[in-house]
Amino acid sequence: MEILTTRLALNVATCALLMLCAGETAAMPAATVVLASPAATPAPAEQTLSDRDRQILRALAGPHIPTSVQGMRRIGVGSGVFIATNHVLTNFHVVDSCRAMTVGNNTEGEEVEATSLASNPDLDLAVLSAEEPDIHPAQFLTDSFTKSREDLAIVGYPEHGLPVLQAELHRVSVFQDDLEKAGLRYNFFGPVRRGNSGGPLLDGSGAVVGIVTAKVNTVAVYQKTGEVVDDLGIAIANRTVFGFLSANHIPFEPATERANTSLSSDELLQLAHGFVRQVSCWR
Repeated sequence: MEILTTRLALNVATCALLMLCAGETAAMPAATVVLASPAATPAPAEQTLSDRDRQILRALAGPHIPTSVQGMRRIGVGSGVFIATNHVLTNFHVVDSCRAMTVGNNTEGEEVEATSLASNPDLDLAVLSAEEPDIHPAQFLTDSFTKSREDLAIVGYPEHGLPVLQAELHRVSVFQDDLEKAGLRYNFFGPVRRGNSGGPLLDGSGAVVGIVTAKVNTVAVYQKTGEVVDDLGIAIANRTVFGFLSANHIPFEPATERANTSLSSDELLQLAHGFVRQVSCWR
């Protein structure tokens, strides 16, 4: 098959020269929402509203951002993985050159301030310190897998013209030959967009098996090979993540549960909502 031939020809070293960071984005103007509130129809007391109604009202009222970033512009967004209740793993390029950083709560646009705890630009990894309630830290698969897998998924905040408030899931796959020749990173096949950077690659049980870092530059690949490749992503291997965390004395949770579980896409996304959050860069 032509697609398979192209995939075999694109090794990780080549992709390193032809990839686009999946978290870079142009500066985004702040949105303005005008609410009509007729005096003849007073709003019901908040305690009488459902949780969903309260979330909608708060979202319409505008995002609640920390005072530390007021007056700044949001210049980029990416994704992050809570590996503890106060530690967020993401890509270095998502938070590079930021004057300030925030982490969203995945529902209403509310954000909390984040500070840099550790980073490595060569590995494209960073850990932020942020206090976010209702977090269920991610678990990582500690065993290496070397066989083709089609039950994987990426979860993050891909842009669709504008950033999204709630994490999205897309199914992806990885092939054995890509895993066998993998070093610090490996290729996977599936839709990767700006904003996905720093998000997790999950197996069927919801365990993290890699961190999304980039996508192949379709134009550059076409100019070099004459082939159109627009669905090739690049993930940072878990062993690379573990080495980075260990070097910085940052613990993580190994996947000791759900080892043989195969979750549906809805179940995976619900699980991931407990630890995947949007990371914003401000300047």
